[in-house]
Amino acid sequence: MDLQHSEHVAADPARLYAALADVGNLPRYVPQVREAHSTGDGHVAVEARYGGHTHTGQAWFRTDDETRAIEWGAEGGPYHGRLVVEPDGEGSRLTLALTATHGNPDGDVAGTLDAIKRLVEAEV
Repeated sequence: MDLQHSEHVAADPARLYAALADVGNLPRYVPQVREAHSTGDGHVAVEARYGGHTHTGQAWFRTDDETRAIEWGAEGGPYHGRLVVEPDGEGSRLTLALTATHGNPDGDVAGTLDAIKRLVEAEV
């Protein structure tokens, strides 16, 4: 299932991107992620909770500072996403695209954007 949502965030695009590109911040911004840390070489170890179960595994995580884009995905699986931060008036336009085969992807995308918006606007 492919989904895409956009949200205005009252934060400077460069500061918003920097906060989201930091793997250590994932549990703060993505409700399903309980733990995440870099294992080097563009990969992260992740613990996430969805479908009523806790899952652990490896994922890839790539950032592009020039385009302010972040891409991630499950190793060997169909789950992947892309987040892009663009200037939007006095703040930023945050667009999240997700391909997923589990859980409630539409609710996950909306929940993630809402969490990012609330936390970033309060902190960044």
